[in-house]
Amino acid sequence: MYKIILHKKVIKFINSRNPKDKQKIKEKFELLQNNPYPVNFQIDSRKLQNRDGFRLRIGNYRFIYDVEENELVIYMEDADNRGDIY
Repeated sequence: MYKIILHKKVIKFINSRNPKDKQKIKEKFELLQNNPYPVNFQIDSRKLQNRDGFRLRIGNYRFIYDVEENELVIYMEDADNRGDIY
């Protein structure tokens, strides 16, 4: 199982959401910990085309993350609304 590390910006973004959205984000993060790669059909994740890392879609929210395979760490780098993150 991977460990998720959140950047300060991601923590601030999550804390500003309503409780229902926070719960949905938490559930998706738990699924992501088991397999952070896009082959996981329980989460909507894709490899980014123009840079390193992956994109996780949760409703209208987007999370940018990178995987450190040798340490089993998922580093959440950025989070924002759809259209504002890219």
